[in-house]
Amino acid sequence: MKILTQSLASILLLVILAPNAFATSPPAFEGRKLYVSHCLICHGSDGKGNGPLARKMSINAEDLTSAVRSRSDNTLMKIITGEDREKMTDDSGHGKISNDMPKWKDVFTSDQINALIAYLRFLSTSKHTLTGDPELGMRLYRQYCSICHGKDGDGKGVMINLIGLKPIDHTNPARTDKMSNEDLSRSIIEGKGRFMPAWRGILSQDEVDGLVSYIRLLYQIWGKLEDGGLVVLLSAKSNSSCGENQKLSDQAKRQAMRIGKQFKSQGITIDKVISSPECFSKETAHTAFGKVEAVDHLASLSDLPESQATAYTEALEQRISSYSGKGNLVIVTHESNINAISFEKLSDQYFLVMAPLGASGYEEIGKYKLDN
Repeated sequence: MKILTQSLASILLLVILAPNAFATSPPAFEGRKLYVSHCLICHGSDGKGNGPLARKMSINAEDLTSAVRSRSDNTLMKIITGEDREKMTDDSGHGKISNDMPKWKDVFTSDQINALIAYLRFLSTSKHTLTGDPELGMRLYRQYCSICHGKDGDGKGVMINLIGLKPIDHTNPARTDKMSNEDLSRSIIEGKGRFMPAWRGILSQDEVDGLVSYIRLLYQIWGKLEDGGLVVLLSAKSNSSCGENQKLSDQAKRQAMRIGKQFKSQGITIDKVISSPECFSKETAHTAFGKVEAVDHLASLSDLPESQATAYTEALEQRISSYSGKGNLVIVTHESNINAISFEKLSDQYFLVMAPLGASGYEEIGKYKLDN
């Protein structure tokens, strides 16, 4: 017990003396700050378009809680920046963008826009309101909670190796969404299980509410993928001739291995991996996931006749919308194919996630960056 106490003291001291370890904030957390300072005045605190300025000036601000769900990240990027907005193909079914919508391209950086989109995704999908101050919650979380739950909230704090803890992964919305704000608050105040301490008398109710709100903003796509039933799209370079010398470069192999390692480390179940029949796609998929089935309609659309490209696009859409596995389906194809169904452009470090809706098609969950 004495050794454990000394170890805990050393770890707590390390947490206090190393603030730079917590330099990165969750995207949705940063996005909320931008939303509050720039968007709330028109779209309202709940995102339904009833902000004070919109009411005062009769501005037709869109209800983000419904519109965002049917728009791709790329479309949202165009809406926010205003770039090529007038030429934008609206893939949402919600009509044209209001002329009252400001163009923010000279105000926000690309990282800020991505963070704002992350918060809009949260705002449009979460069942829970933020009743406390998340900024207060972040300071408290990093001071008191990260030692067990991890600095990113993924349940991988230093205590798990010390005494075998298995804290809840707060980045997984499937784990936290089923708990009401009151449930989370009660767990913090009263404690839970053998190791979760009770913070009654240490934290005020306002501080607990702040923690609950910060926890809500920790969600990540990995949590949704952990529950399965989704489709992951990755882009591979196109190379139609597959001779013996046409192999992945060492750098490409390392990248593919890194992709597979990340999915495995996150506990993501992959039911099936399909790819373009072109060799670079097949080898990328096999190197990353250890298995692959080549499918003709995933071949690059770039050099195909229009009628065949249309047929391949329809086949890909049908493949995504009809998927019903318990794990996830990974599709490794080409930028032209992905762009045809989602208007997204994926670099090597990004992947796109779709939710199958059966006869209703599919819903784009978002574009996500792989960890470095």
